[in-house]
Amino acid sequence: MGRTYTTPGLILLLAFSHILTFWAGTQWGDSRGSRLDYSIETSSFTHAVVPQFVTGHYTRQKLFLTDREYGLALGALVKACSDVLVVSADGSRVLLGKRKVQPQPDWWFIGGRAQPGDTTRAAASRNVHRELSLELPESRFQAIATYSMVWQYRAQEPKESGTADISTVHMLQLKPEEEQRAQLNGKEYSASRFVALEEVLSGNYHPCLKQAVRDLRKQRALASLCAAVESVPPRSAPPSLDAAARSFVVAHMAALPPRESQKVHFEGGTYRDEGG
Repeated sequence: MGRTYTTPGLILLLAFSHILTFWAGTQWGDSRGSRLDYSIETSSFTHAVVPQFVTGHYTRQKLFLTDREYGLALGALVKACSDVLVVSADGSRVLLGKRKVQPQPDWWFIGGRAQPGDTTRAAASRNVHRELSLELPESRFQAIATYSMVWQYRAQEPKESGTADISTVHMLQLKPEEEQRAQLNGKEYSASRFVALEEVLSGNYHPCLKQAVRDLRKQRALASLCAAVESVPPRSAPPSLDAAARSFVVAHMAALPPRESQKVHFEGGTYRDEGG
């Protein structure tokens, strides 16, 4: 089945409609578009989060499952994961780890399972500390997107029963000195390397990694668009706003997945998207 999308022209028109509504409100006092109520700030997109709602008095439990119990849980439940697209200091490359174990024994995100009560950023920060020996504040992690993953195999017995995850992927941009200090956990990874964003998109990598790179670009374009809106002086619409809006629409269209559910085959060291 092919893609069915709204035309880029209409999407661009809708984008401008929202932008101009906000802009007009800031200039003529419409509360729906006021900066006070709407509060578009570049910093809010630099630190995008997944909202957490804690209802009642929740108390964390320290619970250990045996291998058998964990295997049974994997067959009945969907795991919550917080994975991280670790970006180089210059913003042009991502750090990938080559995993040794199922369910993805190939190049992958840094990350892992979340624990009950975690925010997605708290889990991401803890996973980076465990996997890269970098202790970084949660505020450094920016949520990019959430993906549903289903795997044929898993590390726990019975391995052929597979497993399923819901993963929130975050972006973490390292500082130059952090690039030097990062040390990948050798228990689960056999190698690591920084890969250019374009190489991920064009190379033999899992489609989820490619989608995360596209979503990263989309979020960067959105941040630029929001910054352009904030910089609009009274009663003017500079060319920079037009360029930022068009850039966001292009990134948005590129990030749209071909199908809601994609079936991926990994055979002979090569990824094949069934139907793609």
